[in-house]
Order: sequence, then C-alpha cells, then structure tokens
Amino acid sequence: MRGRVILVLIQSTLSLISGILVSKMSFLGKVGITLIYREYSILKVWWKVALLFFAIQLIVILVLSMIKHFYNVKTTRLVAVTLFILGLLGVYLTYIDFTETSHKMLNSSFHAGFYLFWVSFFITCAYFMNFRVRNEFENDNDKINLK
Repeated sequence: MRGRVILVLIQSTLSLISGILVSKMSFLGKVGITLIYREYSILKVWWKVALLFFAIQLIVILVLSMIKHFYNVKTTRLVAVTLFILGLLGVYLTYIDFTETSHKMLNSSFHAGFYLFWVSFFITCAYFMNFRVRNEFENDNDKINLK
C-alpha cells in the first residue's frame, strides 16, 4: 500500500510539471487555440492540464490495482506489459505528430510536457510489472521468531 501512495505522489508531481510545460506553448499556438481550435482551450491553463493528466494516471493506477486484486500476478504483469507497449506506440505517434504536423510550431516545452506524461505512464506500468508478491507470513508483525 505504501508503494502505491508513493506512486500517486510521484504521478501528482509529474502531472503538475507536465501541466505547466504544456501550458507554456508558443504565442502562435495560443492564438491558434483562441481563434480556431477552441476545443483545445484546456491546454492553455496549467492546472486544468495537470488535473487531466493526473486523472488519466489515476485511472491507469486504479485499473491495474483492480486487476492485481482480482487476478493473479501473471495476468497483472501481462496487462502492464501490454499497456507499456501501447505507451511506446503512443510516444511514437506523439513524436510523429510533433514533427510532421503544424504542432511542431508549438514550442519545445509544450512537447516536453507531453513526453513527460508518457514517462509518468511508463513509471506506472513499470511499478505494476515489478511489484513483489508478498507471502501471508511475510509481514513484520506476523513473523514468528524461532530460536
């Protein structure tokens, strides 16, 4: 449980930094969002982006935690690896989008914010790929001292 609390704190910090970076887009990007692409106006406000990214990370943590609770270790790791591979695809598509479309003019901090989102996604997947299976007698309070 303590590991998941630390994971959530790490995710909240990374989401905050990502939100700030995304909101520091170029002037041209802000003008484009204000005049043409109004559906992306959330990207101009750092705390809204941070909340969106944090909510996505919490959903991923919740789904993987539920799978860990209801299924065995092998299934949980399989789902985490699958999400990790899908995340790699997401990073590739993000890179293609930022290099081949007009999004390349948005600023390097904007791009860094989205890449940091993917890094935090990978941290969550790695946590659930590498969690340790505890024995019921492994808890410090339940250990029997044999001498």
